[in-house]
Amino acid sequence: MKFKDLPLLFDQGQTAIAIEAPLTERMKVLEFLYEIAQSRNLPLYFWNQGYTRLQQVVELTRLIPTNAECTSGLVWLLEHDDAPGVFAFEGVISQVDATGKSSQQTTAVLSNLIYSLRANNNQQFIVCMESYAEFSPYMAPLLPTISYTLPSITELRQAIKKLIETRFELDAKFEALIRTCLGIPMGELEVLLARSLGFAHTLEELTNAVLVYKKGKLKGQGIEFINEPDVPEAGGLDLLEEILERATALLQPEAKHYNLRFPKGMILWGPPGTGKSLSAKLAASKMGVPMVAADWAGLRGATAYESRKNLREFLQFCDASGEYGLVLYFDDFDKGFAGFDSDSDGGVSRQLAGKLLTWMQERSSQVLVMATVNRLEFLPPELIRRFDEIIFVDLPHTGARYEIFKLHLAKYFPGLDFNDKDWWRLLNETKLLTPAEIALLVRKTAEEAFYRHSKQFLNGELEKQPLKVTIQDFLEQRYNFTPSMIREEDKIIEIRNKAAYARPAASPDTSRWAKQPEILFGS
Repeated sequence: MKFKDLPLLFDQGQTAIAIEAPLTERMKVLEFLYEIAQSRNLPLYFWNQGYTRLQQVVELTRLIPTNAECTSGLVWLLEHDDAPGVFAFEGVISQVDATGKSSQQTTAVLSNLIYSLRANNNQQFIVCMESYAEFSPYMAPLLPTISYTLPSITELRQAIKKLIETRFELDAKFEALIRTCLGIPMGELEVLLARSLGFAHTLEELTNAVLVYKKGKLKGQGIEFINEPDVPEAGGLDLLEEILERATALLQPEAKHYNLRFPKGMILWGPPGTGKSLSAKLAASKMGVPMVAADWAGLRGATAYESRKNLREFLQFCDASGEYGLVLYFDDFDKGFAGFDSDSDGGVSRQLAGKLLTWMQERSSQVLVMATVNRLEFLPPELIRRFDEIIFVDLPHTGARYEIFKLHLAKYFPGLDFNDKDWWRLLNETKLLTPAEIALLVRKTAEEAFYRHSKQFLNGELEKQPLKVTIQDFLEQRYNFTPSMIREEDKIIEIRNKAAYARPAASPDTSRWAKQPEILFGS
């Protein structure tokens, strides 16, 4: 049920309601409850454990202490069933047992109160305000729960326009601000904007202030906005590129006219270091949408209750932020499901996976879930079925290695190229390397070259000199480490042997490097 359904429930004789809303939205909730109470000619009262007296809510959501001493929460209301009004009690059902459900004492008091309220001729209503509420199954019919939803793009546009239209010209940068504000509760956003307007002199500065706040808030929850990758493409993953281009086309509003929807998710499967994470980052960049990375194991809280709360709030954020498209990235997704079938965690893993399954199946927001995995068999089969694509990212073939080298050479050695003979040497000597290891090889070569140059050029001349390297410098760095394909050969071969179960990320090698020329008469 939605927030706007509350008056209808009261009209139907429901006298007790639970409202789930972030703490920052307390005043927004009280504003709405005040309007409802006024329409029924009833006073509105508020209480939480920070007060020793009942507080009356008056105009402009001011709280006025009453003479009624209240330290026992719901028990007080049960003992004063003759006092008319709408009573908003905060945090009174948040006490939970080991399973995350309301404690037996709280459940008993609450059920007694609900039956008592029904005899008061609709003159007494209780609203239990919580950031997250869970009940025993038999309590759900007695206490309907309403969730305070995050603002839509239309609601944001109207509210923000009122706040800033006298300060700034609402040009094209206004829409950038609106998109940045997606996923932030309205009450929290109003406080943030009011504070930021004190030092932001342009819309761009205001947008950056919101973005910095948003990143900091999410980082505290184990979630990060991912910045642009340091290379423009992954190299050698042409089939994956095509899949992502088709997904990008489905972001267009016209796709809905043909009953087409944005894909729900993709699994990028393959050995470590093959470019799965980079591909996910590039996907968001190519689509022109933000990307948030979440650690599946990191969403777990200290208790089952906290874990379910964290996941629910995070998925709500993703839905609100996916108005124009969002990539939700889970790295090493399979590690979070190791031991999934055991009961070592009390079944919490299965509960969280079930909530994710339901969300992936039912959501209508344009959120693309991209999960990288090394061991696909660790994921529950019912979760795998929710993904539209399973794409295998293998070790790069010769042509792909050439593309990957060119990408990283351009970063450290602009304009550097080799003759065919040197390229063949380098490509042959790196045939067991992953893209991550190729990137490391090029970077280490650049570091070594910089070290040599730093001893030759002093007094500001260093930055004017290009780094000079030969093919031998790269080959020396190649033999300074052992490729993962050799270190973990058994594990990687086991992963690669199952590649037939997924779509390939790359076409067969048709480049000029696909087949080394035969040498007939000497070298």
